[in-house]
This record gives sequence, C-alpha cells and structure tokens, in this order.
Amino acid sequence: MITTNSIEYPPIVSRDEWLAARMRLLETEKEFTKARDRLNTRRRELPMVQMEKDYVFEGPGGNARLIDLFAGRQQLIVYHFMWLWEKCQPLDEGCRSCSGWADQIARGHFTSLHARGTSLVLISRAPFAKIAPFKKRMGWTIPWYSSFGGDFNHDFNVTLDESVAPIVYNYRSKEEHERAGTSYYFGDDQPFDLPGMSCFLRRDDEVFHTYSTYGRGTEAAGGAYYLLDLTALGRQEDWEEPKGRATGMGAAAGSEKIRYPDQYDE
Repeated sequence: MITTNSIEYPPIVSRDEWLAARMRLLETEKEFTKARDRLNTRRRELPMVQMEKDYVFEGPGGNARLIDLFAGRQQLIVYHFMWLWEKCQPLDEGCRSCSGWADQIARGHFTSLHARGTSLVLISRAPFAKIAPFKKRMGWTIPWYSSFGGDFNHDFNVTLDESVAPIVYNYRSKEEHERAGTSYYFGDDQPFDLPGMSCFLRRDDEVFHTYSTYGRGTEAAGGAYYLLDLTALGRQEDWEEPKGRATGMGAAAGSEKIRYPDQYDE
C-alpha cells in the first residue's frame, strides 16, 4: 500500500515562485521542441535500402508478403513485438513491456495514420497459433503477424542467436554493449527476442527500408511513458531523478519494470 510518507514530494513554494521556475523550464522546453524538430528532419533525410528478400509472414488470412502488410498504403510501421519463450522464461507469451506499449493503441482506431497512407502492424517470431489466442485475450484489433521460421527477425536484429549471426542490437555488437555497460540485454539463453520498430516505404511494387530503432528509441511512438513524463512522479522507475518518486504502483498493477538505462543512446 502506498503511503504519503513513502514519496519524496516536490518542494512547496508560493504561486509566484512556482511561476518563475515554470518560466525558466519553458525556455528549456522550447529548446527541446526545436531540437526534436531538427532531429525529425534528419530522420526524414536518411537514405533508404531496397528490400531484396521476399519475406513471408503468417496472419489471420494465411501467408502474406512484406508488401501485403502495407494494406495498399504507401508506408508501413512494424513494431517488433518481443515474445517470451518457454525455454528462456517461465512463460510462453507476449512480452509484458511490449504488451503495455501495444495496449495503449491496439484497441483504438488508426484513422490519422491511415489518412496519411501509413499502416501499423505487430510482428513476432512466435507461431501464429500462439499469437492469435494471446491477441484475443488482450482484446486487440491491430494486425499481428508471425515471422516464425523466417529470417526477418534475425535480419532486423530483434532475434539474437550467435549460431545464426554475430549479435548486434541497437547498432552495437555484443562487445560494444559490454564496454558500454549495457550487456544486460543478453542475459537470456539464445535465441531470444528483443523489441524494436522499423519503417518501410513503397514505390509501386518496390519496398524500401527507411528506419529502425531499438531499446528506448521505441518510445518515440509516444504512449503512456510520454504522458507520465509530464507528471511530478514521472515514470516511477528507479533510475529517474530526483530519487524517491518511485511509488511501486507499476509493480502493483502487474506491469513489468523496464530495464533500460536513463541514457537514450544506450
């Protein structure tokens, strides 16, 4: 049970003192907004790579190629949904963190995306026979496909298996992660899955890969984390500053604590 004594509250000040502090922060927020706009511009300026492999996925309608996942639209966003395998976890189901991200959007409508010629799908390495009941249990309507038995997850570095290829995640090798102190990504038995997000663009019948991001980079899609960032208690994760704001509510609600560090580039 959460008590008022278990939280380190912000200092109490007068309205004038609060307003002065808020105005100082506003200047920093404006700088960040402009920096984010510049970052988004650089993302759009990235070159693209033509997809040569003919990936095949399984969905509710049977087999589908990558171009089919666009559903006739020009752009495709793929969320690489991490699956917790029985050999690696005491579970055989979708990752709780990925589920938390998907649950914020998967029951909704995609009107704004579709109006801009963009489709959003989930892809997991699990067999579709396992995905379908999990999706039904969660009450989701978002398209979800299986890449089981194919190269897609390996090629996009979200299934890590040294017997298939050297480990690379978030554009770092295993050795680079060890030097950076982020080797916690590799604590499970291989092969194992990790989350990510990839974007694709169509030109007639040609498909191009334009962008992929991993780890905390997937937060760029928004969701509850960005809303919690606006609050006094924040995400209530142990790594956040100032200390003493973590209430334990996330654990009490059954959500999984994120292992990501507080540095975006890791």
